[in-house]
Amino acid sequence: MILMLSDTLNHVSSRAHVTKKIAKRWETCATALALLFALALALPAHAQQFQLLYAFPWGKTGDERLGRKASSLLRVNGNFYGTTTVGGRPNQGTVFEFTSSGALTNLYSFNRFRNSLDGSSPFGPLIRDRAGNLYGTTPYGGTYSGDCFDGCGTVFKLSPTGEETILHTFAVAPADGANPYGGLTADSVGNLYGTTFVGGSGCANQGCGTVYKITPAGVETVLYSFTGGADGSIPEEVDLVIDSAGNLYGTTSKGGDLTCLGSRGEGCGVVFKIDPTGHETVLYTFTGGLSGEYPQTGLARDSLGNLYGMATAGGSNQDLVFKVDPAGNETVLYVIPGEDINGSRAALLLDPAGNLFGTTAYGGSFGNGNVFELSSQGVYTSLHDFNWTDGSSPGGLLRDSTGNLYGTTILGGFGWGVIFKITP
Repeated sequence: MILMLSDTLNHVSSRAHVTKKIAKRWETCATALALLFALALALPAHAQQFQLLYAFPWGKTGDERLGRKASSLLRVNGNFYGTTTVGGRPNQGTVFEFTSSGALTNLYSFNRFRNSLDGSSPFGPLIRDRAGNLYGTTPYGGTYSGDCFDGCGTVFKLSPTGEETILHTFAVAPADGANPYGGLTADSVGNLYGTTFVGGSGCANQGCGTVYKITPAGVETVLYSFTGGADGSIPEEVDLVIDSAGNLYGTTSKGGDLTCLGSRGEGCGVVFKIDPTGHETVLYTFTGGLSGEYPQTGLARDSLGNLYGMATAGGSNQDLVFKVDPAGNETVLYVIPGEDINGSRAALLLDPAGNLFGTTAYGGSFGNGNVFELSSQGVYTSLHDFNWTDGSSPGGLLRDSTGNLYGTTILGGFGWGVIFKITP
């Protein structure tokens, strides 16, 4: 279980509805899956922009299931690193390596039964230092309490030989955060930064979420605790962006304007900045409607300090792409069409030419999500619509130096997710 707040029950209910819908889709597709998948793989690779690199098999390392998040990939020397929320020997998630030759290796299986402080079900992406160590978070595992029935989460380090070190176990409010769904961001001297979904000193005893810092020595500090008011509340799956001065940027899904229409007094979310001393500045407050509401992911930042993200278009099930300039002015760049819940769960990717790339979890022509490009001129192109045989519900994207995009899905393929490549 996640540490729950009463004011997030509507969000949990929405996720439950989506999970039921995915399960129904799996039931209807299962009988035709093997044949369709074989046909998809048989198509000539040179004639496609999309390439299925790997399909996670049931019961093996890396199997992913309903209601989980697709890991964003890390690429080093042609090999990819990522996480799965389930799978591995005790079925509590893994860290894997996928080589350029197409081989997948389980580098580490989380096991809180073997190690009572170990993490469980990693959601966020990995980062890597110059020595080859990998760093990440788990929203569950670690410290257990009456508030964190499945643990409050951890920050971990994995050596090149696969040895895990728990850098921090979260302990929940008021002294600490809990349930870090987002990944980590590092500064030039090796400090790690992240967000927790709940915890901290705000919102009575359960917390509205935090921004935290962990030094190379493993000392954690809560830089900022959200209060649930104008400053924001509940940073969901937010990977922070850091600038050269050490300022951190992110979003909260609630808080801000508590009179926001339809928010039931919880607010529609904010875009925030935290300076190195822990002082917060709200850069933009969402007001609902076509201003957007409930941003659930992190941001992309360009060289001029403009921030780009995705939010829900108020009163609809559509996503919108927004830009917030350094002066705090918002521009809605595009409202993504779709008759179903698009459900973006990953930050946008910005290329050097100013083009944005992103994913929707349940949009596209077949309702299985898509990968899209929004050009610097505002032209929207769906680069790939997933049809289940080649994946369903994609996560975040990775771009290489030649413009190829890589990502994962939580479903599709054999049913348990895929690794894919798209050449725009």
